[in-house]
Amino acid sequence: MFFDFHCHPSFKTFLGNRQQSRRKNCWTTLNFDLDFKILDSQSSLSQVKSGGGGLIVCVLYGLESGFAGSGLIKLAAGLSPHVEKRFLQEIQWGEWGYNQLMMGDWQHLMLSQQISSERSFKLLSGMQQYDPGSDRIQVILAAEGGHNFYDSDQLPGLPAGIIENLLLHKQPGNPRLLYITLTHLQQSAYCTHAYGMKLIKNLVFYPTGKGINPLGRRFIRTALSNQNGPPIWIDIKHMSLWSRLEFYQLRNTEFPSAPIVATHMGITGVSYLNKPIKKIQTDRQSTCVEVFYFRQPGAVDTYFNPWSINLYDEDIREIMLSGGLIGLSLDQRILGFGNVSKELFSQDEFDPAEFQPIRRPRYHSMVSDHHNTRQKLRNWQIRYFCNNWLHVIKVGQLAVGGNAWDHVCIGSDFDGLIDPVDDFKSASRYKFIFGRLVEWMPVVAQAMGIAVPPNEVQQKVRGLVFDNAIKFLQEHYS
Repeated sequence: MFFDFHCHPSFKTFLGNRQQSRRKNCWTTLNFDLDFKILDSQSSLSQVKSGGGGLIVCVLYGLESGFAGSGLIKLAAGLSPHVEKRFLQEIQWGEWGYNQLMMGDWQHLMLSQQISSERSFKLLSGMQQYDPGSDRIQVILAAEGGHNFYDSDQLPGLPAGIIENLLLHKQPGNPRLLYITLTHLQQSAYCTHAYGMKLIKNLVFYPTGKGINPLGRRFIRTALSNQNGPPIWIDIKHMSLWSRLEFYQLRNTEFPSAPIVATHMGITGVSYLNKPIKKIQTDRQSTCVEVFYFRQPGAVDTYFNPWSINLYDEDIREIMLSGGLIGLSLDQRILGFGNVSKELFSQDEFDPAEFQPIRRPRYHSMVSDHHNTRQKLRNWQIRYFCNNWLHVIKVGQLAVGGNAWDHVCIGSDFDGLIDPVDDFKSASRYKFIFGRLVEWMPVVAQAMGIAVPPNEVQQKVRGLVFDNAIKFLQEHYS
């Protein structure tokens, strides 16, 4: 049995057509037959079942207008019958509201709940409904991006309307959400986001503003409150560093028992006071600060991705101390594989003078023979995942001791347009994760100076792939 904290089984088939009657169901595995493999299905319900996914968090998401108008998505729609070009154009032009899209995504998913005896899933509105002996996929809902609660058009609309849309999910009979990722890759009405879009050049993806604004604070308080229904946790992924720091302060002051979740993450490998900055400059097209990084060395022959969309050491400690849960992404770019691109920061949050270049770190001496076959490359990418996981443990142990192992799981981000590590290209490969991590985690742990007795290796891996999440949900999703 495997758990996934963040995946999108309904997203790609939902975009297939404006009309639900013409959409393929969520059990359909799409193959675009294009060079852009990120467009192929990664977590169709059939892939999840094939891989042994027993419990998943299915993330609802209304496609943002900047994405819908991007050349990459338009190219896919022009070359493949799996995406309707007209539907994308209408989203780009604001003819579909984000809340309308999110609820349409939910309805599309629910129409796939009982296709046949072999193709069915159980939707949970609390862990009291969870059946550990069931061979059916069991599903919990979440939402990616506070934009999903905007009113009937693409603009935020009145704050009262946004809060009303949020409150609907806290009332009995409506789809209950485990968490909401407050912001996403496009500018939002709640807070500054962390820059994370290097594939598409559009100013709507550039960070602006400073931290969490009054509407964002109201949204957070409404979500976390237990006065108006069960709390909905806030996922800090995609929030800027400044926004995260403000969120921690708000949470510690007003909701000290609320766990912090970070659902599909990579790790920077550093403190935010010690970013591996190569140089800085001001972007000519905007008021953003451009930051160029050195690669941040990790254990063995790996590196981290130092972008602020990932977790700094301070973030890890806050999450651990809150009793929260970190989901590790399976996206090779987020995990640090490959060269690191420049990052953009809002100049309202950081002045160029606050970014101090450092001396070049000592890079690994790479031996080409170690990575010159497909299997060696796969092993290398597994080490990147272990490097991220074990850095969380190393930092977390300073905050909560041995309990640090209990606060990490997998949040693949499958079907979030990611480029997964080669060994785990889709949810159908869940079943191979356990053995591969049992093989490589002790190797990386030894290199990092983390003591893992041989008789505890399988227990630690089992916690990562399933047990930790079950414990967290039993406590925080009643």
